[in-house]
Amino acid sequence: DAEDAGYTMTVEYIEGMGTHHVMLNDFSMTDSQFDAENPEFPDTRIDDVFDHQKPEFLMYGGEDRDSQLVGFAWFVHAPADSPPEGFTGDNDWWHRHESLCLRPSDFFMRGADLDDETCESRDGVNVNLEEYWMVHAWIVRPWLTYDDVFTNHHPCLHEDGPEEDLEAECWGESTEHVGHEI
Repeated sequence: DAEDAGYTMTVEYIEGMGTHHVMLNDFSMTDSQFDAENPEFPDTRIDDVFDHQKPEFLMYGGEDRDSQLVGFAWFVHAPADSPPEGFTGDNDWWHRHESLCLRPSDFFMRGADLDDETCESRDGVNVNLEEYWMVHAWIVRPWLTYDDVFTNHHPCLHEDGPEEDLEAECWGESTEHVGHEI
């Protein structure tokens, strides 16, 4: 279980993406050194190093502690106009979140691209992430997306939870390109 291993759920279950769990170690946004305009995340894997063996995020098909691992995500600091080198080849589709509203007490996402007033009303702080790039990889069976493991969203992660019927139509859709243009 991710939480037993020290991971923190930072993004609640979202249709197509599941949850995102990150290893924060001793990092805290409440530290006086933290700068939301020019963020660095010491003591975490969130840095300028891409290591395919150490994803920054584990993605799960639900918020319960026994939810199934469905994928991974890498989150790497790099110039806003140039995604990181990433995986071999040109198939990894990196994207950016310009700004995320994060709750300082636990790094929990309260929204994306919100104005400051809305973010504050959700007990969050807008964190400038224009120089951080993310890529998802759906490489955990049965969640493997055969034609495009780097697609942004998985069609079997429904709004009301993950699809459990392996004969459902969405599993056929998971072999197509979803979430970006090719």
